[in-house]
Amino acid sequence: MKLPDPIADFFRMKNEHDDDGLWSLFAGDATVVDGGEGKEMRGADDIKKWIQKAISGLNLHTEIRDGKQRGGEWVVDTIMSGDFKASPARFEYFITLKADKISALRVEFRGSLKQE
Repeated sequence: MKLPDPIADFFRMKNEHDDDGLWSLFAGDATVVDGGEGKEMRGADDIKKWIQKAISGLNLHTEIRDGKQRGGEWVVDTIMSGDFKASPARFEYFITLKADKISALRVEFRGSLKQE
């Protein structure tokens, strides 16, 4: 599976906890919807705070299982682990690109894979 560079870079930088690099992938007017936290962020300040709290702050590691283009967005199926109650868990990312920048990103929780 070949993801566009901005999307592949997003997951690589996310795993490296590269907050500045992550932010550089977003368009200035981008929106992020974090379904796991029930929050929507718009623009630079909100998205930078989200990256620091919800990505780096939880020591996340993301494994890509699949990625495909569907309509005007990319759907990326992942397994995420880190410092959160449901870890490891399955998440889907819905990412829209505009001029090689992420213009919209929505992440949805699809269930815990934790063994009880």
